[in-house]
Amino acid sequence: MRTMQCCARAEWEPLREVMVHEPGIEVFFALLSPSAHLYERFFSLSDAQREHRDLCTLLRESFGVKVVPLCDALITRARDDPAFHRELAALAASRLGRRCEDAGCRLSPGLQREREAPLPLDARDDAHLLDIIRLDPTLVHTATGIRVELNRPLHNLYFLRDQQACTDRGMVLGRMARREREGERDLTGLALAAIDAAPIMRIGEGILEGGDVMPAGACALVGYGSRTNRRGAEELMAKGLGFDEVALVRQPCHPLVEGRDPMLAMHLDTYFNIPAQGVCVGNRTLLHAAEVEVFHRTSEGYVPAGPSSCLDAYLIDRGFEIIEITTLEQLCYASNFLCIRNGECIVPDTVRIAPAVLARLAERERRNPQKYGALFSQAEHDYARLRADAEFFPHKQEVYAHGLEMTPLLLTNATGGYGGAHCMTCVLRRG
Repeated sequence: MRTMQCCARAEWEPLREVMVHEPGIEVFFALLSPSAHLYERFFSLSDAQREHRDLCTLLRESFGVKVVPLCDALITRARDDPAFHRELAALAASRLGRRCEDAGCRLSPGLQREREAPLPLDARDDAHLLDIIRLDPTLVHTATGIRVELNRPLHNLYFLRDQQACTDRGMVLGRMARREREGERDLTGLALAAIDAAPIMRIGEGILEGGDVMPAGACALVGYGSRTNRRGAEELMAKGLGFDEVALVRQPCHPLVEGRDPMLAMHLDTYFNIPAQGVCVGNRTLLHAAEVEVFHRTSEGYVPAGPSSCLDAYLIDRGFEIIEITTLEQLCYASNFLCIRNGECIVPDTVRIAPAVLARLAERERRNPQKYGALFSQAEHDYARLRADAEFFPHKQEVYAHGLEMTPLLLTNATGGYGGAHCMTCVLRRG
C-alpha cells in the first residue's frame, strides 16, 4: 500500500487534496453555551452543515480537489483492516468513562452485569466507536439506572486545520493549546494513518496549531502566542520544516481592545493570508503590531538572522504587496480564505457575516464598554463605509487590480465557531 506524500511548499501552489469533517452532533452540545466552548456566537447547526457541504461540493466539482471526509476515511479503513478497527476501538475505550455515583447503591441484576462485564468495544460498529470518541461519554451508575454525562466532546473538530500542519517536509501532528480541544489530535492522527499519510513528527512538549503555519515558497511564517507557543514553534523548526527562511510571528494584542482578547487574532490565518505569489491580505493594524523574528537554515539548524521587525515591514521587504482589510472585515474572517491555486481562492462572504458579527460585538460592548468600546466603534464605522462604497472583501478594487479570482461562499453559520474556509480544511497535498 502506497504512503501518501503530504506536502505544501506555498499557499498558492495548486491544492490537490484536503481532509474535512462536517459539523456533527458534537456541535449541538457546544451550542448550548457557545462562548464556553470556544465559539464566537450561536448559529444554526443544520445551516452550518449545509454550508460545509457546499464548500466540499465547490472544492470537488468546480476546482477538482479531492475531498476526504475524516469519518469516511476511518470507517473505510476499519472495515477493511481488523487491526485498524482494534485501534479505533482502543481510542473509543479511552474516551468512554464509567463510575458509580454512590458506592453503596444497589443496582439491578442487569445493570450489575453491565457494570461488571461491559460489551467489549471492538464488538461495536465503527460509526458507534466514532460517536464515542467525538462525544467522550461517561456512564454514571446510580441506584435507579445509568445516567450518561458528556465530558469534553470534540466540539471544534470541524476546524480541521488546527490539529496538524502540512509543510514542505510532510505532515506534522500538532498539540492543542486548549483543554477543550486536546482530544482532537488523537483522532486526526488516526485518520491520517487511515489514508497512509502518517505524520513525519509529533509536537512533544510544545504547543502547535495548524492555523499558525503558513508556507510561502522560500520561507514559512509561523505564528505563536495563545494557541501556538514558542516551544512548539521551535520543535517544528527543528524537525518539521525545510524552508530556507522561517519568520516567527508573535501574536499581536489588538490595539483597539483594552486588555487582552486572544480570540480576536488567535491564529496567524485569522488576520493574514496569501492568495497569490507576491500578494497577501491582512489587517494593517494587526500586521504592524505583530513582531517578527527571522531565522535562516544552516547545516546545524535555524539560526537568528538580523533584528526583529513588524510583520508588514517583513512582508514588504520580501516583495509582497499587501491588500488591506478593515477591522470589521478581519472580524468577519476575510483573511480566512482557502487558496486553491495561484490567484484563485474560496473566501467567506463577509458582507453576509457582518450583521451577526456586529450584533455579537455590540453585546460585548454593552457588557464591557471600556474593553470593547473602541473596537465596536471602529467596526460600526467600517460597516457604514464598506456598505456605502460596496467594497466588502473580496469585492475590492485592489483585489481586481491584482487579477485575483475570489469565489465568495456563504459561511454565515459555519464561521460562528470562530473560523472560515481556511480553518475548515486540512491540506494534504499541494503542488
